[in-house]
Amino acid sequence: MHQYLLAALLTIITWTANAQTRRIASTNGVSHKKSYDRNDYQPFSLSVKAGLTQFFGELGDQDMRGMSGVSMGRAFNKNISLHLHYYSGKLGGQKPAFFNSWFVNAYNSVEAIIKWNVTEQFNHFEPGNASFSIYGGLGIIHFNANAYDMDDNQLLRFTNSKLSARNPHFLRWGQPKSLANIRKTREGLLPLGTSLDYKMLKHWKVGIDYRFYFVRTDKLDATSGMRLINPEESESYSDTPNDKFSFIAVTLAYRFHLSH
Repeated sequence: MHQYLLAALLTIITWTANAQTRRIASTNGVSHKKSYDRNDYQPFSLSVKAGLTQFFGELGDQDMRGMSGVSMGRAFNKNISLHLHYYSGKLGGQKPAFFNSWFVNAYNSVEAIIKWNVTEQFNHFEPGNASFSIYGGLGIIHFNANAYDMDDNQLLRFTNSKLSARNPHFLRWGQPKSLANIRKTREGLLPLGTSLDYKMLKHWKVGIDYRFYFVRTDKLDATSGMRLINPEESESYSDTPNDKFSFIAVTLAYRFHLSH
């Protein structure tokens, strides 16, 4: 699967590079200049995405896992758009030294991002079929992680069980707020990323997307670098007190205009 995904990414990058040398005729009758109508003629979009994840934390030796998702977008003009995303995937990794553990994390996330089309913003001419964008936003991740011994695969640590209960911060803030049997931990996300998109047809775009997540937790790998002797968890023997992860994915988007 990995080799097919990488081949698809290379193909899209090649299309994008070639397309940058082309320009679309303007819609205002002035040769190659931008249209006076700054509204995107296909402002709405539905897209699907599939790719591979990469984890950065205590068990940071890589074991890339799969992810997929769907999103809905609304372009306010040619430069700025708002997108709502839902993703489902897995994270993986290991660390033979010190921890002697490997882990797997099953997660779901919901995110809202603002996307800025840099190519459209700074090009004085109609930029053609290819575009480069950057984006950022906020999200929530729900996950369940388990860490296992590398020698015998015995379960060593986990984030959720029938005895789990949700607490807003740390134990010093009091007793858990909800009933037991919390199946997935809930934390905040800060997604940042870039994308390369290529318009194949009037309604269809393909692209590649790289997204990096800052997560408000140190438990994505069911392993914490915080010292257990410190009840406020303000000291750490880890250089990753908050876990991070990323994905690289192929995107297929259908763009349309709502009829009045």
